[in-house]
Amino acid sequence: MDTDKNVGGRDRLIRAVLAVVLTIVSLRWLRSGKRKRGLLAGIGALGLGFNASTGYCGLNDTLDIDTTIDDDDDVFAPDDEPATDESADVSVDFSSEGDTEASEVHKNGTLTCAVCEDPIVPGERRGPNDQGDIVHETCE
Repeated sequence: MDTDKNVGGRDRLIRAVLAVVLTIVSLRWLRSGKRKRGLLAGIGALGLGFNASTGYCGLNDTLDIDTTIDDDDDVFAPDDEPATDESADVSVDFSSEGDTEASEVHKNGTLTCAVCEDPIVPGERRGPNDQGDIVHETCE
């Protein structure tokens, strides 16, 4: 069995939604006594759930169908690099007037932690501490 990914982002999302729908349908049919229908819907839900979670489909592999256009199409993959717009040069100061140790935005646009003074990258968890300074979540 070839384990290369052949199910792309939108296709994976559709399969995941269909797996949830088939799971609900399967449970309703099983509760109402329609065991064969419920079992078939449950098997379909498992198959679509497997396809959505692994990104691999045996039928696609057999038919040489590849719906993975590129890595940008994968809706389940985490973003490695945050999207940045380098055309706008915006500087924002998050420190209040009376705070001398508050976090600052440097000239290159990076926000720094008020406690450890390391840069806070976009997407990293942060928030105000007891004094109202922006810090890493781990530095609170």
